[in-house]
Amino acid sequence: MHGRYQSGSIFRNKIAGARRKLEREYELHFLDGPILLNAEEEEDNVYGWWNRDENGEHTLVAEAFEYVIEQTKTEQYDAIIGFSQGGTLATALAVSGVMPNIRAICTAGAPCTHEVLDIDSKKNGLDMPKLHLAGETDSMVSVESTKELVERGGNGQLIIHDQGHLFPTRSARVKEILDFLAITLKDNNAI
Repeated sequence: MHGRYQSGSIFRNKIAGARRKLEREYELHFLDGPILLNAEEEEDNVYGWWNRDENGEHTLVAEAFEYVIEQTKTEQYDAIIGFSQGGTLATALAVSGVMPNIRAICTAGAPCTHEVLDIDSKKNGLDMPKLHLAGETDSMVSVESTKELVERGGNGQLIIHDQGHLFPTRSARVKEILDFLAITLKDNNAI
């Protein structure tokens, strides 16, 4: 799940180094968010998962949940990988328990957004294994915000890397992601 002002194909291209290694073990699918955010001069479509209104309130969060459930209902997924806004949504989907087949979450640069995590009070997915990566030089999402996401999202492991706001593609970080997924999933499936 891509970040705000991205798309599935942009995210796919940005994580090319990690993607190639992940695709050796797993089938990957890249979903576009439901909200088109294009400016007229942009060539490629860019999307978001929810919006923020003039009062700073996050809106269309429930619709993002419904959209992801609808878009993925014909496939079997075992894990979600998400970046930034997509990582926050991935964690919230896991915590809410609305996608019962998901067994692991891996995020990078994902902030703690209370309105998103509080969308469903069931919290069935607190025990689901989660790996969160945060960049110590990330100027968009602080390490503290990701730490809060780890705490509120339950059963999370945090890795702080020496880069900024990105999904890490360096070999050492990709190995940590692959090790986490291998231990958590223990078989080859779609993510």
